[in-house]
Amino acid sequence: MWTNHKCTLTTKDTTILQTMYDRRHALPDTIGDLLKHKLDSATVVFSDDISANVVTLNTRVSYRIAGRQPQTAIITQNRMDGMVGQCLSLDTMRGLAMLGLTETAEICLPRPHDVTPDRLAVETILFQPEAARRKRLQQETIEHSLRLVHDASLS
Repeated sequence: MWTNHKCTLTTKDTTILQTMYDRRHALPDTIGDLLKHKLDSATVVFSDDISANVVTLNTRVSYRIAGRQPQTAIITQNRMDGMVGQCLSLDTMRGLAMLGLTETAEICLPRPHDVTPDRLAVETILFQPEAARRKRLQQETIEHSLRLVHDASLS
């Protein structure tokens, strides 16, 4: 289903997935298989080097399932009871599948008791924490840079 699919993960996301894999006995087989595939085939980069168009943990993403209306969710590490319908946890097939994908990427997801897999498409990344952090640091650098207050040659 998802073989030969490109995936880019941050070192932090890789560590989280590795821990999940070590505890995979609590996960359904299909999620365990996808988890193993992601860990085996991912390109791992530092958080500062991840492209802004890649889904990382805590990214808010617009996605589409099987051509239906787009949905928006935040990719989270754990289920968040207070944010029902707003988050996709990494222990769900959709949440795990999106982690590491780029905008416009698609992946086929198996469905239980059905021969036709769901096609999940990442539409747009609305917020990525790593890109937001880089932008904030860049703005702080500009604000704190030296500026000419008085030109001595004009005196």
